[in-house]
Amino acid sequence: MHSIRTRLAALVAALILTTPLVAQSSDVGLADQPEEMQKLLAATARHYREAKSLRIERDITGVVDADGLTSSEKMREEIVLAPGNRYRLEIKQAWGWSIEESDGKTEWSWYPWRKQYVEKPVEHPPENAGFISFLRQLDKKLASGRIQPPQTIEVDHRKANCMVIIGPPSPRRPDPGMQMDTTYWIDRDRKILVKEQARVHSTIPEHKYESSHTTTYSGNEFDTSFPDSLFKFVPPADAARVEKTDWEPVELVGKSAPPLKLKTLDGKDFDLHSLQGRPVIVDFWATWCVPCRESMPHLAKLNDDFKESGLAVVSVSKDDDPADAARFVAKNKYSWVHVADPKWGSDLDWGPSAIPRLVLIGKNGVVLFESSDGLDKAEEAKIRTALSEMGAGSAAK
Repeated sequence: MHSIRTRLAALVAALILTTPLVAQSSDVGLADQPEEMQKLLAATARHYREAKSLRIERDITGVVDADGLTSSEKMREEIVLAPGNRYRLEIKQAWGWSIEESDGKTEWSWYPWRKQYVEKPVEHPPENAGFISFLRQLDKKLASGRIQPPQTIEVDHRKANCMVIIGPPSPRRPDPGMQMDTTYWIDRDRKILVKEQARVHSTIPEHKYESSHTTTYSGNEFDTSFPDSLFKFVPPADAARVEKTDWEPVELVGKSAPPLKLKTLDGKDFDLHSLQGRPVIVDFWATWCVPCRESMPHLAKLNDDFKESGLAVVSVSKDDDPADAARFVAKNKYSWVHVADPKWGSDLDWGPSAIPRLVLIGKNGVVLFESSDGLDKAEEAKIRTALSEMGAGSAAK
């Protein structure tokens, strides 16, 4: 389920949504206490974790207003999990519709509008697929949240007596010019999350930006016996089987690194093949990407510590104007190889991907490691271990 989880993670991070799907709300009762919050979070997370099978639908709706430009979007998701590695995940929105099904041995990725499907053996267990991972960790994710006055709201044509919690800040530091908070409504009777709403606004006076997204959870079923036909894909007569779709990420680990021929920021020709025989880190980034910029100091440490042992670092800028990247690099004195890819042409060989994206290539040209989470201390430690194992000793004391 890797491709849909990747697209989903990228979409949820970027979607700006608003119009609540909840028709009514009213305050009820007295304020909840911290002990009650922890107890309800534990019971709710346990409810999701212990379910032998489940089905959940989500509707996400919203709008963004940026400097007078307004846009809106809707998305619907449905996930069904059953014993024996069986699952079905459907995501439908304006620009795409995808369905993944598994009967426990075979996984089908089906794209109805394109009349294409991919068939392959099941590779990833589905237990934490999509948003289910978050629901099964609610007790940890919201443990340091702030309790709000309780509310009774109407969701899925029924009233829900809810504990309301504002979640803790994201562990990844957001853009300092933006402020974000997310509120969660937990049905204390059914022990399920029924609504969440994230709001973002700009703190920079010159930049008007307000957005919100509201997610409602409905169709909840636990420990239901679902029919086998729900997890068995039968291709329509006009559907074509393909090895992979053009828009899917490319699985690089264990394969030879794709070609990479670009111009450096100062206009010289660069060919990744020229570094064959050396360990190489390829870093895809852009100046407008906050996690990318936060990764750079870690990359600089790796370059300083391992360059005498042969490590080569190549940063691929995705900026529309390479001059923006050149100014950033010069200001911070990052001295490794920097190339420009303003039209994202490398995606043709490396596959489409969000940034930051970091790839470690061994001396034999085979990809050893790939990450799209940004380079922090933990990721840096993994790369140091891999470099040491291939004989690239660190110069650090």
